Amino acid sequence: MSTKQLHKQWRKEFNAVVFKRDKNVCKVCGGGGKLDAHHITDRHDLPNGGYVESNGISLCEPCHIKAGDHHISHGKFYQLGWHPDDLYKMIGSSYEQALKDSNDLTPC
Repeated sequence: MSTKQLHKQWRKEFNAVVFKRDKNVCKVCGGGGKLDAHHITDRHDLPNGGYVESNGISLCEPCHIKAGDHHISHGKFYQLGWHPDDLYKMIGSSYEQALKDSNDLTPC
């Protein structure tokens, strides 16, 4: 399986697991509708793309935009309550757990 195919499979599984854990609602505002499984730590900053439950949080579009400020600014800007550590707390995880789980992610 190519790396591109592997990441596509991981992304599909990542979305399904994160949405199920979060009961298909935004973990910040409780809204439903169009959700995104947001990588709390940017997928480029973790091994294997960070496609693990411990690095994902379900966010509605407006909340996803707010959470994305941290990624877009390369960690220089975020709104109060939107730092990755705050998002990890919402799902009972941490950067350290996401890093461990990402390292343990192996090709199927």
